[in-house]
Amino acid sequence: MKKILLTPVLLIFLHISGFSQTVNKETLSKKWYLEKYEVMWVDYQPDEKEKKDYILLKSDMTYVSVDEGTKTVGKWTFNTEKNYFTMYNNKGDGIKVIVDKLSVNRMVLNIDIKEMDGVDIHYTTKE
Repeated sequence: MKKILLTPVLLIFLHISGFSQTVNKETLSKKWYLEKYEVMWVDYQPDEKEKKDYILLKSDMTYVSVDEGTKTVGKWTFNTEKNYFTMYNNKGDGIKVIVDKLSVNRMVLNIDIKEMDGVDIHYTTKE
């Protein structure tokens, strides 16, 4: 009986640990392509106008973002204690982005605005 219970627990642990990496500037500094949205465990594919959306977080703490074809550049800061980063555009307006999950080539984010509450945004390093 113990072996039967141990196997699922081990598999769950391996799954969780396989999708967690230390969140820091180095692990975030990549080009991240929008993959999908998730709301209450249901996946939604990006609209046609979002198919080429990405975030390029550079190690010099600047970024390039494409959202529905609109390119934005600016600076980003990272809070190491709370696992979030803030992206500031050239006007100084910022948006808080919470890193929910991170692996070598996958990242799940939450945007800290009311309209996006409960929406997980999935990114991948593969276009």
